[in-house]
Amino acid sequence: MTPSPSTLSIVRGTRELRRLLRQAVDLRGLDLEGFRHWLTHQLPFWESDTAFVQRVSIRDLRRAHPELRALERACRHAAAADEASPHAARLLQVEEELTRSGKAIAGLGTALERAEPEAQPGLRRKLEAFQDRQQALQREQEQLTRESPPRQELLRLRAELQQLRSRLGLERAEAALAELLLNQGRRSVHAGGGFEQQALALTWQHIVPELVRTESTARLRVLTGVGLGAARTELDQLLIRQPRRAGEPVEVLALVEVKRNLNDLAHGFRRRQENLAWFTGDERHYEPLEYRTRHFRSGHFDREAVHEQDGERFVFAPGSFHHFRREPGPGPFLRRLYFITRTGTLAGVSTAALARIRHRVATDERWRLQDDASLRELLRWCQSLAEPLETPDVLRLYCSVPGRARQVLVASR
Repeated sequence: MTPSPSTLSIVRGTRELRRLLRQAVDLRGLDLEGFRHWLTHQLPFWESDTAFVQRVSIRDLRRAHPELRALERACRHAAAADEASPHAARLLQVEEELTRSGKAIAGLGTALERAEPEAQPGLRRKLEAFQDRQQALQREQEQLTRESPPRQELLRLRAELQQLRSRLGLERAEAALAELLLNQGRRSVHAGGGFEQQALALTWQHIVPELVRTESTARLRVLTGVGLGAARTELDQLLIRQPRRAGEPVEVLALVEVKRNLNDLAHGFRRRQENLAWFTGDERHYEPLEYRTRHFRSGHFDREAVHEQDGERFVFAPGSFHHFRREPGPGPFLRRLYFITRTGTLAGVSTAALARIRHRVATDERWRLQDDASLRELLRWCQSLAEPLETPDVLRLYCSVPGRARQVLVASR
């Protein structure tokens, strides 16, 4: 069934991709002052994120209390000394057994409350046995602790650290941050699903008409979340033509990768290059061991596979992907590999890398925007996060072959 038309507008083509490339602030090529300028412009956007602001608050709280860091360092040294002490191995065993006993006691207590009368005596005996074992372990733990000065010192420092964290309000601040992150994660899942639906409508609006211009769309389907029982393959969308005779393999007309963030195109591109090598039998460009499953025991796409969707079965065979070929050279797979994404500023690194940069700025107590040494260290680290092929490189590839740039659809409201 064709989805309702999308409300998003689309730009595509060489001119638009080159415009995005001109507007890019590619971290990979920035010098120190360029990086400082980039950070200065990023900070207002980051500060609109309540989780970022909360992390900064925690960072500044820690900066204002160097005794906290000193006590944490003392705890680490004490933990190392405790681990090297004669009683450490047995204390660890006792702690693990106490944890298991506690879980067993909790489980048996719940079972006892729900049990029929005839089952209660046996459960009660098991519960009492675990309670006796727990008490014996606790006595042994106390004895071992009395005989271990390193353990006593570790416990003393940990208690002191706990008191300091409570007095400074650090525990409350970290709990508030955890709650913010949980809520953000829920909203992100919802937003991702919404864009995937929009992307499905965009495929029908823009990709289907240019690939299938003269025939009816009755035999066409856009399949989503296609895995085919293989490892490393979770395809966002496959535009396929159904066979005239039921049970025969489908014909794949296009593979569509959907990315909410423009900077993530390269990740999808790298994975789809490998997948298309596997689908087309190009054994030089994938590792069979990584594709072995119970269905594909050889690690090669050498047998039919089935995808089920909306009550229908779709059969795939190696010949299903015959439209996909490398560019001359041999170059990458570009033909019929489409991307749908949203407009944004190219950064030269992925969204995950940008999130790591934002996290480090918010949490690194040594970092200062105006301190050249710490800023240079941060820049080197940021540039180390870049992959050999990032989104600007992918867009240049699509611009380098006539007509291919139209296969990158950039959506905006």
